[in-house]
Amino acid sequence: MISEIKEKTGVHKSSIYKYLRRYWQSGKIKNALLPHYQNCGGNGQARKSSGVKRGRPPKFSDSLEGINIDEQILQLFRSGIRLFYDTREKAPLKRAYQQTLEKFFNVGYRHEGNVTIPILPPQDRLPTFGQFKYWFYKNRDLVKSFVNRYGKKRYELSARPVLGSSTYESFGPGSRFQIDATICDIYLVNQFRREWIIGKPIVYVVIDVFSRYITGVYVGLEGPSWLGAMMALANTTMDKVQFCAEYGIEIEPEEWACNHLPQMFTADRGELEGYMPNHLIDALGVKIENAPPYRADWKGIVEQQFRLLNLRSVKWIPGAVKERERERGERDYRLDAKLTLHEFTQIVIRSILYHNNQHYMRWYDRNEFLVADDVKPIPRELWFWGIENRTGRLKKVPEELVKLNLMYSGNATVTGAGIRFKGMHYSCDIALKEQWFVKARTQGTWNVPVRYDPRLTDRIYLWLDNGRKFETCSLLEREERYKHRRFEEVEDLLAIERNLANAREYDNVKGKIELDAFTRAIVQEAEKRTDQALREAQISKNKRISGVRARRQEEKESNRQREAFRLGETEKMDHSSSSVVSIQSRKPSSHYIPPSNKLSKIKAYLQEEEGDST
Repeated sequence: MISEIKEKTGVHKSSIYKYLRRYWQSGKIKNALLPHYQNCGGNGQARKSSGVKRGRPPKFSDSLEGINIDEQILQLFRSGIRLFYDTREKAPLKRAYQQTLEKFFNVGYRHEGNVTIPILPPQDRLPTFGQFKYWFYKNRDLVKSFVNRYGKKRYELSARPVLGSSTYESFGPGSRFQIDATICDIYLVNQFRREWIIGKPIVYVVIDVFSRYITGVYVGLEGPSWLGAMMALANTTMDKVQFCAEYGIEIEPEEWACNHLPQMFTADRGELEGYMPNHLIDALGVKIENAPPYRADWKGIVEQQFRLLNLRSVKWIPGAVKERERERGERDYRLDAKLTLHEFTQIVIRSILYHNNQHYMRWYDRNEFLVADDVKPIPRELWFWGIENRTGRLKKVPEELVKLNLMYSGNATVTGAGIRFKGMHYSCDIALKEQWFVKARTQGTWNVPVRYDPRLTDRIYLWLDNGRKFETCSLLEREERYKHRRFEEVEDLLAIERNLANAREYDNVKGKIELDAFTRAIVQEAEKRTDQALREAQISKNKRISGVRARRQEEKESNRQREAFRLGETEKMDHSSSSVVSIQSRKPSSHYIPPSNKLSKIKAYLQEEEGDST
């Protein structure tokens, strides 16, 4: 058959064998005999530049051919991309091509007034945008280009390869908790005056990485700040049955079985950064890990909970923010607010109970042990399985001890008037028992470390045994005006009082100067008159001292007559006509003897006093 085909067609025998082999090897179909175009052209090899224009021929015969791209032009392309495309201006590729032509392919400049315009060569001597685009995509470094245009933080957040999983960073429950806060997109009303809109609440969530079990929550108006984080961390160690009962929700202990601290907290560079969490680390042995700035993906598990909370409940509640921007004429969604903070907290708790006990996580990667034990990817089942099989990470710490180490820290001064802290004075049993205040008055003051909640001035707490014990100090009764206040309010009050005192300092000094002037005038006049009387009387020092008691009694009798109350008298003293009468109007003799009647009375009085004293 091959010989017949050879004689009939004149095709060489080897060619017939080649076609026949290709036909059989490719499945006996006609298309097997088509040329193997995929093997043409040296795939992946750069074409060498020559005098002939490379690439697809022009569609029309009168079209310009353009130029070949050699290594020199390719280097100009790289420079243009680096200068005009890979920048924070985020210029489109077309503009980068235009600026590359202006800078590297111009043949000179022309001037029109104060304007300098680059001159470009003819079109057939310029690279086309298609060539620029081809070499851009062929040689582009995606990572470098994205980082140069959008920054390293944006790349790490939204463009880096995601090859790991947070689940495998945690050995079991309590290995790592994530904490974060968000301003919830809903407006609430005041619980006492429902016509008052109070704005958006703050929601803190603490979640276990291994099981996705929500272990703590805070819904309030504090934050995002350390106060809000403090409330969420304290709720993590709180008995959840008691917590839910405060909001009228009855649950069984196994429905929300978490009142522990983890081995590590993961947060952003906010509330858990600085010196505030130091006592949580030192006294309770909890590590703190802060994600880099703008890296929400490092705690994506807790970030997703806010999205799920919004989709499950918040979005459908009256007062929720439907769109970030309202169209003109649309109803203001703030006017739809109907829920109080207490009612919204109830909804959040119900959402958490659903998540912990019923939410089936289809995407959760169960390891071989979970598969073998037929553990469903529900947070509650993962939590209890992890506690049973991977223990040793959760820490049971008394709730009061956790709150103590979460409070603000400071130093108080033990004084004789009490334990002084921020201008207020406190007392406690240990201070009275150990006689601190007596020691402070006799031996000097000293400082003691304390913890306090800035929202209430009624109590502070002595920090004892490195945070393992505490002693409650109560505000003294004499400082009642500071009770039931915030520390900021008291500090503002004391600052205002200091400012008022400083403002009155000039008047105070001026008044003291006037007082001293009047005092000096009176003293000078008294000295003048007394010295004159002494010169005239010429009485010895001994005589001046003797008889003081008798003279005092005589002066007292005189004052009694003058100071006695007289009611109903019509005559009034005319102060305008009153004058000062000198008591030395007559010259006394050198041997002055009181009248006999007065002297007898004085002697009788002295004898009565001596008899009483004996």
